[in-house]
Amino acid sequence: MHTNSSSPNTTVKMPHLLSVARRLEQGIPPISGPADGWVASRRVAARLAARVLIRPQPGFYVMRLRSGGPLVSAIIYQLCPMVIPQPMTVTGPHPEEWCRPLDRSRRFEAGLDGKRVEVDRVWTARSLRRVSGAEFAFRSGPLRRWARENPSAPEARPYRPIDLGAIPPLF
Repeated sequence: MHTNSSSPNTTVKMPHLLSVARRLEQGIPPISGPADGWVASRRVAARLAARVLIRPQPGFYVMRLRSGGPLVSAIIYQLCPMVIPQPMTVTGPHPEEWCRPLDRSRRFEAGLDGKRVEVDRVWTARSLRRVSGAEFAFRSGPLRRWARENPSAPEARPYRPIDLGAIPPLF
């Protein structure tokens, strides 16, 4: 079947227009925005795909513990949805009973700078930003060890704002 370029079924090749195309496919009228009526930039498209605060997404993140503070690593992960029964006899339970899927909603936990915290503490932070696994590993490994060896570094005091005048010059 041949479709012309003005058809609503035309595939969108520009990623920043993907959310608008999905809305049109679902029968939702376009959002009023710029004069031409279409999403003009990635920033506007990102605003359209805002986080749903009651649905945390597992992943690697960075965030600030306070305004003006350094970025710290954060992680949200899903707990294993399996039940491990307690041994009932000397021989133990049957192996098929070790992994049974639960019939309830998913459970998440979060870690912030290597410490376990509530999921809402991480997911609802305004400064939360998704990062790659490699950046998360760097921030939680080598960067944290370096901060322990250099107590005057901003990364060693994430609860304080960064004072650029107190940082020694690089050269």
